[in-house]
Amino acid sequence: MAHKISMLLPIYNEGRLLNYSLVHTIPYVDEVIIIDGSPWGTSTDNSQNIIDAFDYKYPGKINYLSGTFALPDGAWDESAQRNLGLSKVSGDILMPHCGDMIYTETDMLKMIEAMAQFPEARIIYCPFVEFWLDQKHIRLYTESCLEAWLPVCANSDINFLSMDIVDGYQKGPFGVQFKPYTWQDFLYVPYAFRYHYGWVSGFDRAVEKHIRIMTMGAWGETFKEVKEGGERHIAAWALKHTLSYPDMPCAYPYCGEVPIDKEFRFDDRKDETLARYEGKYGKEFWQEYN
Repeated sequence: MAHKISMLLPIYNEGRLLNYSLVHTIPYVDEVIIIDGSPWGTSTDNSQNIIDAFDYKYPGKINYLSGTFALPDGAWDESAQRNLGLSKVSGDILMPHCGDMIYTETDMLKMIEAMAQFPEARIIYCPFVEFWLDQKHIRLYTESCLEAWLPVCANSDINFLSMDIVDGYQKGPFGVQFKPYTWQDFLYVPYAFRYHYGWVSGFDRAVEKHIRIMTMGAWGETFKEVKEGGERHIAAWALKHTLSYPDMPCAYPYCGEVPIDKEFRFDDRKDETLARYEGKYGKEFWQEYN
């Protein structure tokens, strides 16, 4: 029996990449559950226009949900956002997706074909290409770069999951919870790829993403002092961290396929972003923090 695939797509102001994220995925899934929201409400960019265009082309396939998702301290409650969408899933296979994740049509087809060939698989994934600085570099971690392409992945990087082992989300995108499974449930698809554009979609987006993750407390004790420093301290840390990308020892040359024929760089809109935060907190305020 063929699987019914449900895409779970939480968004907030994803208009920069949302069209690319959907164009090669929506034809091959049975439903798309979009949860639009944040602590401040729904998207304020062109995300809704993009969704409406896909809804017109694929009538009845998109289930659009919206809301305000905030923890008691005002931080983004990404778990609640995802769990709302999860409660509406009607398929037997979950496809956790993001507005900055891209598949080529070929890669998506390979994943679908692999699942058809191995219908008993419950955890299905492929290599993950994370662009860094630009589309000519990818991020690998120096302490494990030689192992980075082995068939291992974090919970947040799994492409498809059987709904009978999904037990909800904790800690946002980093915390999908599993019911019991065994090694026999895994299917690794080495000839398909998924591409992450989150760190090359502009300086503003990177800073916003770091602030969001930090305020969620998703990194636990590692950056507890930064989080406890308050809004200004977190913004300063996020700016300094993003400015330091070129100095980080994790950018490796990439000569593989690039799915989007358009230039993307981490420092696009850097000057405008710095000016906006300095206008709020003071000239070069981010230099005050280590």
